[in-house]
Amino acid sequence: MNKKALSMDDPKRRLVKLEELIPNATDGVLYDFGRYLADYLNPELVPIGFVVGCELALHDLQAGVNGSGKPISCRLVGYPPVIYILLRMEIPRIADAIFPPSFASEVKKIIDKMAKSSKIR
Repeated sequence: MNKKALSMDDPKRRLVKLEELIPNATDGVLYDFGRYLADYLNPELVPIGFVVGCELALHDLQAGVNGSGKPISCRLVGYPPVIYILLRMEIPRIADAIFPPSFASEVKKIIDKMAKSSKIR
């Protein structure tokens, strides 16, 4: 299943203005995450690439260093682990806000599949 990558130009512009697309999120952490993702994501992605990019961004923010070991200077560094869990739960809502419906749907299918495969049986 070789899907064509989607340019992230428009989604990145939308990430920067999540306040308009997802109003009333508590304390701005979601909006800060959107702005961080806008700089973090590759220029083109398939749905799994977006999910992996979000996961890597959350991992880096929680660790406080980027993939090359350099400290991250961002308001999102240093929160309790539950904040990153809550942000992870917002990925489907972010996808709905920034992507065309078909791409957002694929993102949600991937997240659902990952959640099912990570459950202890």
